[in-house]
Amino acid sequence: MKIVRISAIWCGGCLVMNKVWNEIKKLYPDIEIITYDYDMDNDLVEELNVGDILPVAIFYKDDKEATRLIGEKSKQEIISTINNIEEVQDEVN
Repeated sequence: MKIVRISAIWCGGCLVMNKVWNEIKKLYPDIEIITYDYDMDNDLVEELNVGDILPVAIFYKDDKEATRLIGEKSKQEIISTINNIEEVQDEVN
């Protein structure tokens, strides 16, 4: 699984979420988490159709988008999202 995060230094919610994402990284060291800047990575932001609400976390399983979370989310919401994606994958196999 891979998670692509889109955030910005001017985004209060993004700054709040940094702590949560650091905790998620420790809980799931095998998940690749990549962070991009909304303002610096314009082409990617446009390509991913991010929109105006930040932060955005896009979850990929087998290089396909599984889901995305938009706005501030709790640590538990992120963990539930990860677990749901992994459960769906287990059912497929």
